[in-house]
Amino acid sequence: MNINTLWTSRVQEFYRKIFGYYSIIGANVIYFLLIISSVFIYYLHLFLQWIPPQIPVEAILSLFITLILLPAKVRTFIKRADIVFLLALEWKLQSYFIRSIVYSFVIDAIKLLSIVIIFISLFLQVATIHLFVLIFIVGIVFYNILMKWTEQWLENHVQYIFHRLIRVFSLYFMCYFALISEWIFGLILMGLCFIFLMYFIGKKRTVNWNWLISEEESALLRNYKFINNFMDVPNLRRSFRNRRLLAMIVKRCIPYSQSSTFLYLYSLLFVRYNDYFYLYLRLTVIGIFVNVVIPTSGWFFTFLIILATGFQILPLQHEIKQSVLLNPISTSQMNKSFLKVILVILYAQFFILYSVRLIHPSTATIYYLAIGILFVYLYVNFFVSKRVNVSRSAIKE
Repeated sequence: MNINTLWTSRVQEFYRKIFGYYSIIGANVIYFLLIISSVFIYYLHLFLQWIPPQIPVEAILSLFITLILLPAKVRTFIKRADIVFLLALEWKLQSYFIRSIVYSFVIDAIKLLSIVIIFISLFLQVATIHLFVLIFIVGIVFYNILMKWTEQWLENHVQYIFHRLIRVFSLYFMCYFALISEWIFGLILMGLCFIFLMYFIGKKRTVNWNWLISEEESALLRNYKFINNFMDVPNLRRSFRNRRLLAMIVKRCIPYSQSSTFLYLYSLLFVRYNDYFYLYLRLTVIGIFVNVVIPTSGWFFTFLIILATGFQILPLQHEIKQSVLLNPISTSQMNKSFLKVILVILYAQFFILYSVRLIHPSTATIYYLAIGILFVYLYVNFFVSKRVNVSRSAIKE
């Protein structure tokens, strides 16, 4: 193992693996993404026209940027076995970790500047975008990465909460001062934050290998979860919660019979797996927001959200463990059970979004209700049904 080329080889290994997935995604959904992007730009324009002048856009944009920066990860490409083989060479890995910090900073800076470009019309309403603004934004990103790096040396949960609060408020106020052109306050705050960081990082400390491994695995999992929305990723670990209240409702609503076995199992999987449950919640909340803000065009977004929800919940069919197949139930019955779960999920989402439209009675008509019910039924039985194949070869071990 060559220490001098280790970082480069790890990055190349990561991109070789991840590029294979993204090339398949790009070849299959490029036209879909172009259509969605066009629709997004159109409705963004409508949203900008809707914003009342008395709303503090600077405060909202500052919060938006802060929320984008908070999930940042320091990518070190460390593997779990490195804690054994590289621990003794830690003193030689200083350049390795500096490269990791710089790499993470560049990736986050590109992401944030891309978002600024996408929402440029919204930013131009409150600030003049020039070179100094962009340099200041890049400085904020670098500060955020360094703050994330210092998390590894926090000793308890209280310190973590205090550190997170400092990070949130400092990011928010730096962004806010930049947008309202109060450069003196912004530069003073940034200077104080960097002085604190230099003091904290300057102390002699050893690297927290467990934290590095946890961060890297979390970043990889985030990539694989995104890819899994378009194609199946083998051996993807799922996080889950019991959600006893929802599980109890599922048990009460589904009859106790052999034919309902997989209906019960798939319902519990959907309720307990965070990936699918939070995806459903996020899309539903987005739909509620759009129906409130743009009621005249909300019906179109409602159908788009139903399409996206049904498509992204499809991988749930392969989450059943192999041991469950000991139940003497036919594959066709398993497929029907999964389709029934999808149908109920999408109908529930549609009725939630339709009920929001009752705030604007002129847009919540029986006409839209009938079309929505028919749309969900046809979508599940003619589109989703062709992509459901709960076979023994597809089920996870």
